[in-house]
Amino acid sequence: MLARRTLRIALASLVACAVAPALAAAAPTLAVTASCSYSGGEFAVVGANFDPYASVALEVMETADPMTGGPLLGRTVVADARGTFIEAFDVPSTGGATSVLRALRARPSADARVTPVVLASAPLRTVARGVRVSGEGRALTARTIQRWHVTGLPEGTPLYAHYRRDGKTVARRSLGKAADPCGRLDFDLRVLPRDKQRSGRWEVWMTADRTFRRPRKGVYVRRRLTVNGSSSSARVRADAPTSRLAPTDPRLTAAVTNGMAADISQIGLISLTFVDAKGADVEFLERVGDRLVRLGTAAAAPGEILTELKDATTWSCDRPERRFVATAILPSGRRAMASYSVRTPSCAARFELTAPGRMAPGTVARVRIVDRWAIGDIKPTLCVTPPAARRTCRRVALGRGVTVASHRFRAKVRGTWVVQLRIRDRRVRRTVVRVGGERITAPARPTLLASGDSTMQGIDSFLADELGETASVVSDVRIGTGISRSDQPSMPGDGDAQWGRLATEQTARLHQSQTVISLGAAEGFAMSAPDGAVAACCGAAWTGEYSRRTRLIMQTYARGGKGRVLWLTLPLPRDDQRRASTSAVNSAMLTAAEGLAGVKILRLDLLFTPDGYRDVIRYRGHDVAVRDADGIHLNVAGTAIAAKVIADELRHR
Repeated sequence: MLARRTLRIALASLVACAVAPALAAAAPTLAVTASCSYSGGEFAVVGANFDPYASVALEVMETADPMTGGPLLGRTVVADARGTFIEAFDVPSTGGATSVLRALRARPSADARVTPVVLASAPLRTVARGVRVSGEGRALTARTIQRWHVTGLPEGTPLYAHYRRDGKTVARRSLGKAADPCGRLDFDLRVLPRDKQRSGRWEVWMTADRTFRRPRKGVYVRRRLTVNGSSSSARVRADAPTSRLAPTDPRLTAAVTNGMAADISQIGLISLTFVDAKGADVEFLERVGDRLVRLGTAAAAPGEILTELKDATTWSCDRPERRFVATAILPSGRRAMASYSVRTPSCAARFELTAPGRMAPGTVARVRIVDRWAIGDIKPTLCVTPPAARRTCRRVALGRGVTVASHRFRAKVRGTWVVQLRIRDRRVRRTVVRVGGERITAPARPTLLASGDSTMQGIDSFLADELGETASVVSDVRIGTGISRSDQPSMPGDGDAQWGRLATEQTARLHQSQTVISLGAAEGFAMSAPDGAVAACCGAAWTGEYSRRTRLIMQTYARGGKGRVLWLTLPLPRDDQRRASTSAVNSAMLTAAEGLAGVKILRLDLLFTPDGYRDVIRYRGHDVAVRDADGIHLNVAGTAIAAKVIADELRHR
């Protein structure tokens, strides 16, 4: 990623979405802002394209068919001048841990017919939080292995089992992370840890913390055990487990009503933006496990729709997957909530490690470590292995803000000395020093350019991890830009980016062998054709002009047959108006690539939205939530899947 990118780019991206031209009138739509809603909680409904000030009856139906059965609950809402509304509902009761799919429908409030006119509908998936464990009520021994099913954990929450006796932790087990859309986590767990059996009273706590501390506000599962014996066959009486699967902080469970974004284009930093706080102060937080960590508060300038917290936090080697929450109390008194997830680059490329390639025996070698993120506040381990000898390791402390450190060692023995930099026992950098021999020159890796708008953000870092040492991935993400925007006045932070010129500059600088590009999140602007005719989105003339411009960019990246181009189609968005421009962009891409050697279109739209917008896809035997709350971008899991598919395609080409 380019260090010169600033938070103003993220601001430009969201403003571009807000000022995108209105398209042809579309049918009313409903959307639920969560993939799964929990009994006892709330969910938010977003309505769009209704008649201005229309009175609409919203109803949660008994079944997944909006025309079958009766409503479980309902409410009348009034659309605003734009024909939109946002309403929070209590989640209807769900009987068990198996999720239930119901329909949410909108009808004219004055329509009292038995079979009313349904203006729009949306699926609502609900589930009850709970814990189930196999073998309950049966005789247990210390070595019995039971199957546990936990439903309703906050997404991404890790769970650890802590076996405790006499107030002390005897053993700990990692149980996994709740990645399922409904917060499910299934695991096998032995009643007592192996070789730790002792008579007496035990407790098994399952918490989100690796080190045990009694959870006062966070999630937990707790079970008391009475053990009679000190062998693996000792009989065990287990009480029914108790649990709290929803954190007590209401900001962790409130329904999402607004949009937000995270900008990671400035190396080492994360800036956050909240949409439409209506002048209210916005509090920005990060969710770490089952807790919220406050990052700061910001307010928008008068008349601005975006509230930004610049440099809210930094990238982390410990937590590349980041989840953020923002909240505000609007002038109306309603609480506005937003959430966003993003993946920052891993530590694999964080450090630069340099040492002399060749030196005389008995001289001192100087090893230099540079933190490319310019953050510091980390202690990597530097290991030196002499020829035919054991390695020695030492911690290298980079204090907060310190980005360079060095270490010296005397190379007395001839041969190859191996120098490694490690983070938590994982090698992130390696180089060699030849003592008394020839200089070693590492083979140059081919350069791959990952470029585009905000739809490339996150994919680029996962792609670098996927390709490893086989390619040098250079990321150049230009958030808020677009091919159709080249006819529009420049916006703050985009540098008046013209993709035709930018492609030429990138290629002249990098001479990349491969280019992966994703564009189209902020399109829909009118374009002028070479003959001067102006085409509005999204008819045949507009698609043709977009295709012409795209083909020229593809040809630039193809480098006259020296380079290969992988152009990504866009998964369809939730919003109908934006869906029209996205479909036109995807169609134009396919036309532009026809007959171009070295250019291929990768159909991410068919992977993530094969039959229309969806929050969850089936991937490798699991239901995976892949979309962010804005209904436009992929979330962390989605970008990881996309990068995997891209890497597989590149390897097979």
